Amino acid sequence: MKMKTGHFGLLDQAETIAKAGYDDVELHIWEIMSLDDGEYNAAKQKLRDINIDCEVFDNPLPLDKVVADEDFDMEYYKEYLKKAVARTAEMGARYFVFGNGKTRSVPEAKAEEAKKKNDDLMVFLCDEALKANITIMMEPLHQSISNRVLSIPEAYDYAQSLGCRNLKTLLDFRWFIAGGHPYDDIVRYADFVKHVHVDNPLYAFPERHVPMEKDGFDYKPLFDTLKSIGYKGIISFEANTFSDFETDIKKGLELLRANNITPYYEGRREAV
Repeated sequence: MKMKTGHFGLLDQAETIAKAGYDDVELHIWEIMSLDDGEYNAAKQKLRDINIDCEVFDNPLPLDKVVADEDFDMEYYKEYLKKAVARTAEMGARYFVFGNGKTRSVPEAKAEEAKKKNDDLMVFLCDEALKANITIMMEPLHQSISNRVLSIPEAYDYAQSLGCRNLKTLLDFRWFIAGGHPYDDIVRYADFVKHVHVDNPLYAFPERHVPMEKDGFDYKPLFDTLKSIGYKGIISFEANTFSDFETDIKKGLELLRANNITPYYEGRREAV
């Protein structure tokens, strides 16, 4: 079964990810926003030359910012998000992953006020993203990371409460396992789950290793579930710890092939 495959990376890792055989490089919005105009244009050209998709971008806001803080500059970050949407759209963005666990957490004191600030900013982001045909995906996390939206059903209810038609969710397998969630959630909300992150959940966070065959964890139930729902999104490996980057990411694809999943463009890019 063919599925789109992706791997987290920085711009200078995109070529290695493409050569390994992945369909998509999942980039960080902070890196795109750190570029001056000349660097940004050069990055766009480099990605075109590499011939790899850039459909998914992560964490729309800087990870050290907290929307609930009194000194959070709402107007500044609205302009920041506008620019992030515009820049990434030109690079092929179709999805933003809203992880940002610290950013979206709310203190017990003034919780309702903090939730409203977060919700207002989310509606703004969804509205701006919709103009560029970008879907925002609220990532279910774990209570050790955030205190808002900790499961796929909660993400669904959150999207319904805001009424944003381009607000969906993704499955981060690490937090899915940590929360003890049932695979039935993936089936029940199949049309709402637009993306998948996978790493080896046996390693303690923040270490994230590429999932591989015989690495101590059984990924078959996940892959079988995705196949059962005819999953059409990207399976992306979210790793930050490597023995050897090039070797490890190739082993990630070997795991997929061992489960009868092949990259969507395999055998096609070479013919282009």
